[in-house]
Amino acid sequence: MTPQPAESAQRRGAGPKISQQARTAHGRRFGTTAELYDAVRPGYPAAAIDAVLTGAADRPLDVCDLGAGTGLLSRDLLLDDRVAALTAVDPDEQLLARNPAQTRVGTAEGIPLPDGSVDLVTAAQAWHWFDPQAAGIEIARVLRPGGRLAILNNQLDVRLEWVLRLARIMHAGDVYRPGWQPRLGPGFTTEPTQEHLFTTTVTVDTVVKLAATRSYWLRSNDRTRARVEANIRDYLAHEAGFDTTGTFELPYLCLVSISRLPTDT
Repeated sequence: MTPQPAESAQRRGAGPKISQQARTAHGRRFGTTAELYDAVRPGYPAAAIDAVLTGAADRPLDVCDLGAGTGLLSRDLLLDDRVAALTAVDPDEQLLARNPAQTRVGTAEGIPLPDGSVDLVTAAQAWHWFDPQAAGIEIARVLRPGGRLAILNNQLDVRLEWVLRLARIMHAGDVYRPGWQPRLGPGFTTEPTQEHLFTTTVTVDTVVKLAATRSYWLRSNDRTRARVEANIRDYLAHEAGFDTTGTFELPYLCLVSISRLPTDT
């Protein structure tokens, strides 16, 4: 099978449309599947981690990983010599229990850190759960002059037609257009968004488990979940043509948006 770019994917909205009510209702459900989330959600490609940390400062960084969850990004940051100290912040204590960093319970709209205490704030796979205006104000408060905000979003590469169809079956709604940038308050300067392509090796069972970590699945009843699973298995086996007993590569796109506050003059 030779996947082709999906033209319709290029016309998708600039970011997922999630109401504040949905953020509150669904953004804290992931703790119930913390172990599964940790096992099947992909980490972040090395090139994306390097882009976040390179050139941020001429010394090791104090970092706040915001919406850190189980620590898919936190683990990589802890292993990097460019990070001096890392605080992982999330409203879900069940997720934070698996995070190896120093943790604090809190939200993007109420970060439990002092003013001007960090050089870098990261938000990996979490920005769509934030109130962007309130989060921007809080992030600016905790950053030092010249500090940076790095937003990382892993998403299925829906520019490929077969991946787009799979994403729709999974109800993977967190699709940002390449080139997406956050809407931050005054003071931030945002660099052009970077794109980093990568793949993960999966099985059909892995894809079903991946769907089970999505907010759509978590808020659905057993009948809906059974239908989604059956549709995934049928599509991958009969239309996409994958061997249901083997492995295959699932294409991802990691978008990295970096914004910076001005330095003191």
